[in-house]
Amino acid sequence: MIKLRDMFRKEPACDTNDRSGAWDGALSDGHTLLTSGLIAGTKVATEIGWRDVEALQAGDKVLTFDDGLQTVRKVSRRWTYQEPHLTPKEFWPLDVPEGALGNRTGLILLPDQPVMMESDSGEATFGDPFTLIPARALEGYKGIDRLCADIPVEVVTLHFDTEQVVFGNIGALFYCPAKGGASDACAAPRYEALPLTLSRMFVAALAQQGADGGVTMPAPVMPSQTESAVI
Repeated sequence: MIKLRDMFRKEPACDTNDRSGAWDGALSDGHTLLTSGLIAGTKVATEIGWRDVEALQAGDKVLTFDDGLQTVRKVSRRWTYQEPHLTPKEFWPLDVPEGALGNRTGLILLPDQPVMMESDSGEATFGDPFTLIPARALEGYKGIDRLCADIPVEVVTLHFDTEQVVFGNIGALFYCPAKGGASDACAAPRYEALPLTLSRMFVAALAQQGADGGVTMPAPVMPSQTESAVI
């Protein structure tokens, strides 16, 4: 008999979309796009308040879920949806309304960006109320829907010494990778996410049970300034 915990097997957060880890973002027609990372305009909690992710640089300190303030070691910046008319709907971003994930303002997520959810189901199944899933699994949950990829967007990825989960848009939680390198490649993953198929099952269970899958904790207390100090 398969236990529920075994059925919901997790995998490294950097590969959560049921595709080969060798997939490089290239579609069959040669069109290349990114499906994870934070879209410019997403606000991230830092030591001096909420800041747009695209304004951050290496050396800035960001508030993380598990380790408090951590230094950003590298910032990757790329563009995606540069040929919007060639982008299949399955790769379109998701429009997340206010409050759907604990976020106080609406936000847009790339489909394979790992998102941390809080739920009683996670606690019962994994012994941890916080579960990482790819954003695309949330389509249809609490008003989350696809958004037509009709313009190019800048994608920013924050890299830390170790994998981290950061606060976004005053309440949501997003995974960010380590800075990269040979030592990181050999290290065991710090965070694990459910594969896409099981993530959809998990979200469906949350919806059916009427569970609150968003992060219910209050907005993080900024180290030096209040929320009004957004720069």
